Amino acid sequence: MLFNAPALIFAGVALTSLVAASPVNLATRDLKNYVTDITIHESCNSTQRRMLEQAFADTFEVATSAHEYIRTNGPTDPVFEKYYGTKPAAFSAALGVWDALLYSNKDGVIFRCDNPDGNCGQPGWRGHWRGDNATSETVICDLSYTDRLYNQAFCMYGNTVAGSPLGTYWSIDLIHRLFHVPQVTNGQVDHYAEDYASVLELAEHNSTYSPFDSDAHQAFAAHVYAVEVAKGGDACVGQAAEAHDHDHTAATSSAAPAAATTAAAATSAAAAAPAATSAAASQDCHTHSDGTVHCV
Repeated sequence: MLFNAPALIFAGVALTSLVAASPVNLATRDLKNYVTDITIHESCNSTQRRMLEQAFADTFEVATSAHEYIRTNGPTDPVFEKYYGTKPAAFSAALGVWDALLYSNKDGVIFRCDNPDGNCGQPGWRGHWRGDNATSETVICDLSYTDRLYNQAFCMYGNTVAGSPLGTYWSIDLIHRLFHVPQVTNGQVDHYAEDYASVLELAEHNSTYSPFDSDAHQAFAAHVYAVEVAKGGDACVGQAAEAHDHDHTAATSSAAPAAATTAAAATSAAAAAPAATSAAASQDCHTHSDGTVHCV
């Protein structure tokens, strides 16, 4: 091949002039430290740490399954529509939430095993987000270690996605808890439904909120894992009970369950709803930012 030297020289001069006229900014950007792993606090003993490490592995297995299912099957898939509805924006919104949970920067996200706010002393409490006390911290209470099941137990002991509390499994519970940490999804996931039946009702009648509802994501992830991974079929999904009568129209801000500012304040918040807390010994409870106690 023959090269035209004069033409190349001319092109080189022109390119040099262009670079000189339009300098490129090569300054290094000040990027944040990116961390993929969640920090387990020093307050956790070796057994708690081991259990939490397994729980987090389960959590990301389930979340990955949910994310891949949506990406592969798209917005017209009947399971997707069951939990997220049929609005055109649901696909990108739901996929974005799972992407954020999996890949957002976890720098400073801490799970701890002590009881700095006093909430673990309340009946039925298995954990809580610390709220204004420490927005990136979550406390796991002692009951979680005795009551939660790992993914290997999906569809066992008569549990179903529709008929058992969503927090039956470590993985589904920790998905819920990660949604409350503002930096994980930029505070966009909220509580608009309260139980499995109201998740389905929301998707059918008011699905604008479904891709941003914590329970919808948990129920969808549990359904996908139960059928696609655990191979439990429809029997593991089960049937929904009647929807719980609860008004979620006020939940337009980030309604993550804010921990009381002090142990005394936490006790007062619980006392304000004695029926919810006294009957909660076998339930999973936390307090919302408006002071209401949410038990599932």
